[in-house]
Amino acid sequence: MEEQRKKERVTGIVWSVVFHAALLVLFFFLAIKTTPSEEEGILVNFGDSPTGRGVSEPVRNEPTAERTTLPAATTSPPPSSPPQPSQTTPVQKPVMTQNYEETARINAEKQKKREAEQKKQREEREKREEQERQQRIEETKRKQAEEAERKRIAEEQRIQEEKNKKAQQARNTTKDAFSRTQGTSASEGETQGSGNQGYLTGDPNATNRQGTGLGNAGNSFSLSGRNISGSLPKPVDNCNEQGVVVIDITVDKTGKVTDATYSQRGTTNNSPCLIKAAEAAAKKAKFNNDPNAAAYQKGTITYSFEYAK
Repeated sequence: MEEQRKKERVTGIVWSVVFHAALLVLFFFLAIKTTPSEEEGILVNFGDSPTGRGVSEPVRNEPTAERTTLPAATTSPPPSSPPQPSQTTPVQKPVMTQNYEETARINAEKQKKREAEQKKQREEREKREEQERQQRIEETKRKQAEEAERKRIAEEQRIQEEKNKKAQQARNTTKDAFSRTQGTSASEGETQGSGNQGYLTGDPNATNRQGTGLGNAGNSFSLSGRNISGSLPKPVDNCNEQGVVVIDITVDKTGKVTDATYSQRGTTNNSPCLIKAAEAAAKKAKFNNDPNAAAYQKGTITYSFEYAK
């Protein structure tokens, strides 16, 4: 079987070679062409006219340059080959591509610039608001200082007017006291007899008829049926003012002063400094013990202040 196939292949190859060789021979003979023979003609005498007579060629004396030459046969230009269809090169349009990274970078820069601008505007606004707030604070402080200065000046004026008023009252009191001592009345007091009841160191305007005058200080007390234990406490006088201050006191059975309050009646100088000193001294006063006295007995202590010498 295998040998049969081998023979068939060899036979096929042989016939194929023979067939192709025959084709080559056929093509060789068919491709040979005969060279075309040129057409033969009659020579024509050279001349310059269609008429003439004689057997010899005349001599030509014309300049060579003037010889009439036959116009050269115009050779027609070779037929131009048909125009080849132009191969149009397709126009390449630029491919529109988008660089996402570049776009993202540009957007990030714009966002960063916008945020920086917003931050700058915010800082400027906060700075401007802080300056306005400081200006309001300074304006408030200035107004407060002006108001405090106005009140201080008004208080000084009030104190000065009050001092002037008290000084005038003291002068009027002294004048009245002098006029009373120079009056026509021969006596004054609450007891039987003649004379001016009181003490040489007392106050001419005081209505108190009982008690004890205490030397140059002119301090005295009035408490019906009671006596001072020891001496009447003296006020600490650092006011450098003068005048009389009357203190209403409340005393219990044991003689202790339970209350001491400034009284306008009989007071010639209501200076806060003098009143404070008089009340503090009056609270320290001590009277005799009296079991039969009222639970709380009312009285007065009068202090006379003079300018420190």
